[in-house]
Amino acid sequence: MTTARLCCSYLRVYQPIDSLSDGERTAIEATHRSNRTRNGHTLGLLAPDECSELYEKTIDGETLYCPAYTRLRWLLGLVAFERSIPEAVVPLFFSRAELDGAHDELEAIEREHPGVRPPLVQSLWHVPPRWFVAFDDAERRIEQAGDHPKIRYETRIGTARERVSNALDTLTGGVVHPVIVGMIYELKEWLKNFDERSLLELDYASVATLFPADDLADDHSAADVWSAIAALGEGDGMRAGLFYRRVNERWGRPRTRESLN
Repeated sequence: MTTARLCCSYLRVYQPIDSLSDGERTAIEATHRSNRTRNGHTLGLLAPDECSELYEKTIDGETLYCPAYTRLRWLLGLVAFERSIPEAVVPLFFSRAELDGAHDELEAIEREHPGVRPPLVQSLWHVPPRWFVAFDDAERRIEQAGDHPKIRYETRIGTARERVSNALDTLTGGVVHPVIVGMIYELKEWLKNFDERSLLELDYASVATLFPADDLADDHSAADVWSAIAALGEGDGMRAGLFYRRVNERWGRPRTRESLN
């Protein structure tokens, strides 16, 4: 088995070809023509099967597409990191030319493709608990990836939007910290960017290798998240806390690797 130096989980949106822009369709056709499905700029940091420039799924005879937008995601990540650290230490990480170039390139992308949003987000060392709000435990699948199992969820975008909206109705204005509510709201806004016929996939990918197979078999994070939400809706904060603690402990342990790498 190939081991990733950085273990990631992914939230991907697979879209019908007719919902994509002309530029996106052209890029997909170019990728097919060149048979170039690997990103050459990952420097071996990710598992090989997580470096595709284009992901595809065929559902009921229709092929859906998820362009990775690797360059755009890199630019957005650079700018987000720049804004998250004190201004005085920014030069320790990036030169002024790198930052100016990134901002200029992002502005050019926004001018040429206004409102474009990557249909793929990734998370290091864990699955963010808020992602599970979009899914039901019945959509959970355990699959074999090489010699290690992994977990994957799939649902239609319309169903995911409804679940996230229902969760926000329950959580907003209650005892849940506003930061957590805000992150779920950001998920709602991100999902609004895509055609309702699209498919949403949560893929544990290489994050699954951080857990023994038996632990994965017992992992029902979506069910735990929704049990906590349901308990809050019933005013049972103690029961909600028990389910939330279970999820938080499950994903808190692998997240400690962030500070070790």
